[in-house]
Amino acid sequence: MLNFKLRKLKCSALYSRIRCGRSFPMWKSLEVEIHSHCNRDCGWCPRFNDRSGVRKDESGRSVRIPMPTEKFHEIIDQAAELGYRGRVSLHRLSEALLDRRFVDLARYVKSKGMKVIEDTNGDVLRKNDMLCSELDGVVHCFNVGLYDYETEEEKRRKMGFWLQRFKKTRITFSLPLEQAFIRQGSELYADSRITKVDAALDVECFMPVGKFLIRYDGEVSFCCEDDSCSFRIGNAFEHSLEEIWWSPRRIQLARQLLEPGGRRAIDYCNTCYNCQGVEYRVRYPNAGKQTAPAPGG
Repeated sequence: MLNFKLRKLKCSALYSRIRCGRSFPMWKSLEVEIHSHCNRDCGWCPRFNDRSGVRKDESGRSVRIPMPTEKFHEIIDQAAELGYRGRVSLHRLSEALLDRRFVDLARYVKSKGMKVIEDTNGDVLRKNDMLCSELDGVVHCFNVGLYDYETEEEKRRKMGFWLQRFKKTRITFSLPLEQAFIRQGSELYADSRITKVDAALDVECFMPVGKFLIRYDGEVSFCCEDDSCSFRIGNAFEHSLEEIWWSPRRIQLARQLLEPGGRRAIDYCNTCYNCQGVEYRVRYPNAGKQTAPAPGG
């Protein structure tokens, strides 16, 4: 019975792909979030004001829920069967390296011919030489967020530290103190001093075409702003990746957002200013603070 249901599901997904998605490309980046927690509380992050129980509880404490390992494997296996060999990240709005399964899961991704590209605040890796050695070459690239420097000299010194930390893994940097994007749910978005430029709503949105975003509970985000999964695109624990990505409704919405001004006609998108960046350091000198000490790995 189970095999029959799986065959039926695959046939349905294939039909949708042929009927609606023949010219709609496969995703270029796959984010499969392995758990929900982050040890920092950054004001530019959409999780900042969450009290729904998805990222934080009603008291503002970080929620800590892992994605089941077998579900992670199933998602990666499906992607491999579809011929995907691109980049995979193990986070969404979380710090993936807080999860002690990270090494094994990253190795599993690499064994399927995909590249692990991971954003990190660096807290777990900073003092853990053994973990850095284990991950060197397993992770294709770490994009390290620099949140704590005060001067250009200090910034260069921190960059130098990370560039010497790995021999095989590529290192890049994000600098949100110098340019943070106005993302819904963040402290920055809610700040009345921030001017949201209306013209930002006319910029085409390519996010739903390029990224497949799966939250730790299997729920699929339509884009990086949709952490609440309000579009109800599907759940990767219940539906195949093929069925979700090439669904007629998802393709229709994605194509609409590729049109200039397309986001104005879609609820949730018509208040999205993600393409608008602002300098963060002047307004929030304590940005990116740690809320709990990072574990040893």
